[in-house]
Amino acid sequence: MNWRNPFLSAYLGVTVVGAGILGYLVYSSYSHYAEVSSNYDTQVAELQRLQNRTPFPSDENNQAFAALTSQYQAEYQKLLAQVSKMQKPVDSVTPQAFQDRLRAYVSEVTAAAKENGVVLGEGFYLGFDQYRDTLPSNEAAGVLDRELGAIRSVVDKLITFRVKQISGIKRETLPEEGGRATASATPAPPTGPGRRPPGAAAAVEAPKVVNANSFEVVFIADQGRLRQVLNAIVTADQFFIIRNLNIENSKLEGPKRVADAADSQPPSADGSPAAPASTMRLLVGRETLTTALRIEMITFNTPPATK
Repeated sequence: MNWRNPFLSAYLGVTVVGAGILGYLVYSSYSHYAEVSSNYDTQVAELQRLQNRTPFPSDENNQAFAALTSQYQAEYQKLLAQVSKMQKPVDSVTPQAFQDRLRAYVSEVTAAAKENGVVLGEGFYLGFDQYRDTLPSNEAAGVLDRELGAIRSVVDKLITFRVKQISGIKRETLPEEGGRATASATPAPPTGPGRRPPGAAAAVEAPKVVNANSFEVVFIADQGRLRQVLNAIVTADQFFIIRNLNIENSKLEGPKRVADAADSQPPSADGSPAAPASTMRLLVGRETLTTALRIEMITFNTPPATK
């Protein structure tokens, strides 16, 4: 007897094939669903990130950002223009031209001081004594000429306000003369854990944003004229900073107490008590002040302003 049923065999075969096709379709659909779901989650996360961003990058915010950027650039260019007016450029000057200008300035300052009753210290030469008979190097002539103009402007103010005496000027040696830079916007990084050890390759040094040339002026003046000089320096058309200020009073001791003037007056001829004299005395205000003023001439290494 043959138990094989052709219909049942065919039905089972079709069922197996159908199940395979259905499984494939289910797997493909699930894979596509997983891909779509992952993409949706990514888009939702990006949307939430943008919505929480400050500012949100909408058209309105983009326009506001563009307007603020334009305003910032305008203010920055305005600041550059103002700074440029307050610092003198380094002109191309020969060593001989610098020395000639130095001698002319000393002669003019000496004559102006004499005319205004200002006493100059012995051998006064605007702080450039080493160049009285020696020429500077070609590299240093230009920066020395700029510093000479700055010192001359301060001395002119002292003479204009008629200080009693300009005792002397001492200036620091410029880097172009072989000195060290007095100011820098990039100080050396500290050493410590996690820092570059000594002897390791040095990083490229960033350009200095600010340089300062320092000089000291010593003069004698009364209190009122000292105030005028200080105000004139800090409001000058050149960028000066008063870094140190040392003042010494001509009277180091305070006023002494005295006996009442009425007791010290002798009696009159008829024996009656003498009329008391005025007891008002000026205790302060007549002293002179010896002032040592260290000034820094600031130079900003900024790009030129663009129109």
